[in-house]
Amino acid sequence: MKQLPSCHVTSQKGFSLIEVVLAIGIFLVTVLALVGLLGPTLQSVDEVEKTDEVSSIVNTINAFLQNSPEIAPGASRFNAIYNAVSQDSATLLVFRAYDANDVISLKVGFVGETDQLARVSDSDVTDGSEVFAAGTIYRAVLTPSSVNPVDERADAGVNSYPRYKMSEEDPSAYPEGSFAMEVRIFAEEPSLTFDDASVLDDLQLKKPIFTYNTAIVR
Repeated sequence: MKQLPSCHVTSQKGFSLIEVVLAIGIFLVTVLALVGLLGPTLQSVDEVEKTDEVSSIVNTINAFLQNSPEIAPGASRFNAIYNAVSQDSATLLVFRAYDANDVISLKVGFVGETDQLARVSDSDVTDGSEVFAAGTIYRAVLTPSSVNPVDERADAGVNSYPRYKMSEEDPSAYPEGSFAMEVRIFAEEPSLTFDDASVLDDLQLKKPIFTYNTAIVR
């Protein structure tokens, strides 16, 4: 009698319930760790973006003060800026705005100064019914710096803002070849009621996003 070949059934062992639970637990711990790292990472990215923006604003202000053809055309740029800043303060606005064709361009200028200085105003930000500014408005307040020679400046005290003013009102009588200024930059959001005026008593209570010294030369 012919014998039939025997069949062998191989059993495959699966994962036990304990192993599945452990795997899920390890997975969840890994996910939670990654989520915990995500917050600081996003914060770091935001800080880098803010640093880049501030750096761009500083470069814009410095380039404007040193090279703008709209400051005292045909006259002395040094004298015009010295006259605006030396006895009190001057304010610059830096922002991007839409024009009549909805094209965004950079706006930089002094607020409320003479025709010798390139000017911007709140009308460049809004007309009361529409906001033209495209993003944050940076208000830069320029005052005489402590870097100027001691005998060329008067000190009103640590609680005053601006703290210093120059002894000479006339730039032609100022003996130095450069004039140093402190620049405090404040960030403001545009609105229909935006006011270009800088109230120094109010700004003294606010923390600027950045403060630095710059200078103009004759």
